[in-house]
Amino acid sequence: MNGPSMTIVDNTTLLEETKNEKAWIPTITARTAHFGAHYSLEETSFRVWAPTQPSVTLRLYTSDDGEAVANIPMENVDGVYTANLPGDWKGAFYTFEVQGKEVVDPYSVACSINGRRSAVVDLSETDPPGFRDTSYVKISPADAIIYEMHVGDYSFSTTSGAQYRGKYLGVTENSSYHAIETGIGHLKALGVTHVHLMPIFKNFTVDERPERVGAEDNYNWGYDPHLFNVPEGSYATDPYDPTVRIRELKAMIQALHDADIGVVMDVVYNHTYRTEDSEWNQLVPDYYYRKVDGAFANGSGVGNEIASERIMVRKFILESLSYWQKEYKIDGFRFDLMALLDQTTVRLLMERLRRENPYALIYGEPWYGAPTPLPEEERTTWGTQNDANFALFNARFRDALCGDINGASRGFVQGNTEAKQWAEVGLLGSIRYSKAYNGGAKDPIHSLNYFSAHDNLILEDKLSLSLGNREHNEAMTRLAFGFLLTAEGIPFFHAGNDFRRSKAMLDNSYRAPYLVNGIDWREKAKHRDLFHYVQDLIALRKAYPVFRLRSKEDVAQRVHILGIKHPSVIGMVYQRGDLSERKYLVTVYHSGWWNLDADTTVLFDALHAERLCVQRVFDRFGRTRSNRVELDRRAGIHLQLEPISMLVFEVEVLY
Repeated sequence: MNGPSMTIVDNTTLLEETKNEKAWIPTITARTAHFGAHYSLEETSFRVWAPTQPSVTLRLYTSDDGEAVANIPMENVDGVYTANLPGDWKGAFYTFEVQGKEVVDPYSVACSINGRRSAVVDLSETDPPGFRDTSYVKISPADAIIYEMHVGDYSFSTTSGAQYRGKYLGVTENSSYHAIETGIGHLKALGVTHVHLMPIFKNFTVDERPERVGAEDNYNWGYDPHLFNVPEGSYATDPYDPTVRIRELKAMIQALHDADIGVVMDVVYNHTYRTEDSEWNQLVPDYYYRKVDGAFANGSGVGNEIASERIMVRKFILESLSYWQKEYKIDGFRFDLMALLDQTTVRLLMERLRRENPYALIYGEPWYGAPTPLPEEERTTWGTQNDANFALFNARFRDALCGDINGASRGFVQGNTEAKQWAEVGLLGSIRYSKAYNGGAKDPIHSLNYFSAHDNLILEDKLSLSLGNREHNEAMTRLAFGFLLTAEGIPFFHAGNDFRRSKAMLDNSYRAPYLVNGIDWREKAKHRDLFHYVQDLIALRKAYPVFRLRSKEDVAQRVHILGIKHPSVIGMVYQRGDLSERKYLVTVYHSGWWNLDADTTVLFDALHAERLCVQRVFDRFGRTRSNRVELDRRAGIHLQLEPISMLVFEVEVLY
């Protein structure tokens, strides 16, 4: 039986476009129901939507592996099956039985080990002391600097020095390796504003049993959704207790908030790991997924795609996001394969999330994994973010900097001068700056800038592949970070980019062992100069608001490209302070592998100046404060550019 084709007119109106049974149409009862298990000392209520099922039975357990202690027929009201159990059921486990099969509650907020059964918990008892008194970080998207990490990767290696290796608590330990800060100390010293956590909801393939955690064949990034509203248990110290994973995740978030670091959650509402035998499809066959000619559509590239445009699917996504935001105080969300989410759902989620937290940081991937039946005009692709005020990953800037994501081609950083113009477009925030410089973004805060992420080759390995050796990787990494952290837009980088982390040349390490994915903190000790360089770049970005402009108008008024004809050199001029003042910041990027004497005439021309006062504030070693010098146009001064480097100057026009 194929699912219906539906169009959402508003939050409550549904137009049926096929002749499916009335049971397919969500009733007001279904649209307003609060699903899942809801605990109180006096009673626990259970609700699930299963309009096409003749019956649903609630199966109750007192342990995660014992036999059922009760089988309770649920009452059906307009497709919503309900059971109200008097008494204190905290600590119980449950499933739903439909058509002779047991199904875990897809609305679960807690579960047994490995998500075998749903759990009844008192959420108020899972808050660490003071957790409800903390609030979201008050950092605007324009000021955000995002650090992407996998919870397990961050501290699993013995070199992390963490007591809770690979756990939620390991992220925020004050740990170290031979006096090199790891844990939360690394994040605070670096100066990032947000930590982006790769999926932390209950995934399907990782075995949570302590004796299996860390085994070579037991790793996954987490893009294999099982229970969307339950934290992953392999990162908890006790995965058998349903409350521990909740409490420890909250403790990690609280510690990050105490350090003024926001938390972004990577969410995957575009597919589930299982398809035909998934919880959703067993409860309401053929409703939650898009289908083409009777077969499951595969826009995700992994077997199915969620039909976000349908009333009850949209309801689930919106309520799931609100749950994470309010219960865990999540500061933002990154959407996997966001092009598979329909634009109406995206607009609604933006309104809901920003209503709760005006500072919510929202961004996603503007692409899909394979062809999708979602109409093109409904896909959330590049450009659609402009009117909804969120950001999308900027693949064009990424490729301009370093070349294609997995191949040997080069970007401007590796000396490919053909990428110069798109690198300049990226520095401008990829806005519609002019006819020649048009990146398609309405404002710079709609561009999520990056040079590598968890997907594909990590920067160190990409540079090695494109160059055939590692001889210039250090300098090129510095230059890549120079572009990233001085470009208009929102900068994002992956854990370990700041000290040349490698993944053994694997371009898709989603299930490679911790031997490959775990961060080796000895690399930070080896490349501590690079770490300090990135640290200084972040401080530079924070010190100069002209790198963090919010609107196209701000960029148009304050930022200009220097007309440098040399193909390996890019120069940018930023007007500082009041627009009536003649104070500027100048950045110069040189990707050539040789020393270069650059004529400064172009700067005098751009500023309509005869005499300038210049002070270097950043060079290939990091932040500096050189002597202020006066330059005269008539002197014919040349600027000495070292190979693969970036310079930043404060400049004031004298006359």
